[in-house]
Amino acid sequence: TAVGLGEACEDTGRGRFRLGMGVCSSKEADTLTAEQKLHDKNLDEKLREDNRKNSLVHKLLLLGAGESGKSTLYKQITTIHGEGFPEEKRKKFRPIIWSNTIQAMQFLCRASDNLAKKGRASGDKELEDCQIEDEKTIKCKEAIMQLRPLDDPLTEAICYKMKIIWADKHIQRTFKYRGRYSLPDSADYFFERLDETWKTDYVPDLQDVFRSRVRTTGILEQKYMHNHSEFNLFDVGGQRNERKKWIHLFENVTAVIFVVSLSGYDQLLYEDSTVNRMHESLRLFEEICNLRWFTRTNMILFLNKKDLFEKKLLHVHLSVCFEDYKGDNDFTGASAFIREKFEARNKNQRKQIYAHITNATDTGNVLVVFNTCQDIIIRKSLEQAGLLMS
Repeated sequence: TAVGLGEACEDTGRGRFRLGMGVCSSKEADTLTAEQKLHDKNLDEKLREDNRKNSLVHKLLLLGAGESGKSTLYKQITTIHGEGFPEEKRKKFRPIIWSNTIQAMQFLCRASDNLAKKGRASGDKELEDCQIEDEKTIKCKEAIMQLRPLDDPLTEAICYKMKIIWADKHIQRTFKYRGRYSLPDSADYFFERLDETWKTDYVPDLQDVFRSRVRTTGILEQKYMHNHSEFNLFDVGGQRNERKKWIHLFENVTAVIFVVSLSGYDQLLYEDSTVNRMHESLRLFEEICNLRWFTRTNMILFLNKKDLFEKKLLHVHLSVCFEDYKGDNDFTGASAFIREKFEARNKNQRKQIYAHITNATDTGNVLVVFNTCQDIIIRKSLEQAGLLMS
């Protein structure tokens, strides 16, 4: 007779008790009819098959602070595994790119005035030199500041004025200090595209699509197959006011992909200009990684924007974010230091953090990294389901 399991087992009505996928022992176990034994065998096989099917469906969450590159990764997966971005779909990104370009130039012009004002107040000649002086450039700036980013399309005349502003040495100095104000990472990319984006026959290419920016609100889902396994990938907004929606997705998560902007180490939050982006990502990662919901959930860390990080290290030392960083300002040492900072926030010694360096705008890089992660996820899921030895 099964001892101590009565409350956990189900009485089948034949003097036997069922627990989990098997039958508890009893004095009548040997008197089962052939029909009853076949019934039990079929039931156990069905439970095993259901368990196997569940292990082949993987729910992935893309989480991270705003501007980390989550939505770009989501677009890449849509390109690799979904319907992608055919020409008709890419054409719909034209107004988004126009808006991104106008808004970025307005941010830059506004920052030029603000930094120069701070420079005059503090006696900082470097900041004071951010002020535009050329009369022609000033008139171009005034015209651009009158535009409505959500309504006005790019025209040849507008792009001509923007090119004059972008070429101004004081605006270039302002751009150099972009860590002191909020400026989209794609700003200079679209400024270099000003000869193309205003044309009537302009069709955004994939890089334009990947670098375009629309703040994610709500929840996006992409379903796809990999190695005979189904994946459901969810992308949610990263800004603080969007995070309250995350909890609705926390059940039955196979893996959390937490995305960090490496290049954000000298930048401030879009929604709070007093908070460093890297510090916000560390705080958020610690909170997510140690939630009770994710005790047994695979945690994957994407250290993103590798290309921008490498360029920025040439001019801005990592110690502006981490005072305890004493190493050389090279990519290998700096990225390893940041990785260790995130891994140290994991309070569960049995949980492994799978960290990867990524560049979300590089399809080849994303494909390699995602394939590696997906294979890890499949293996871990099979192990947890008891269908594969660890």
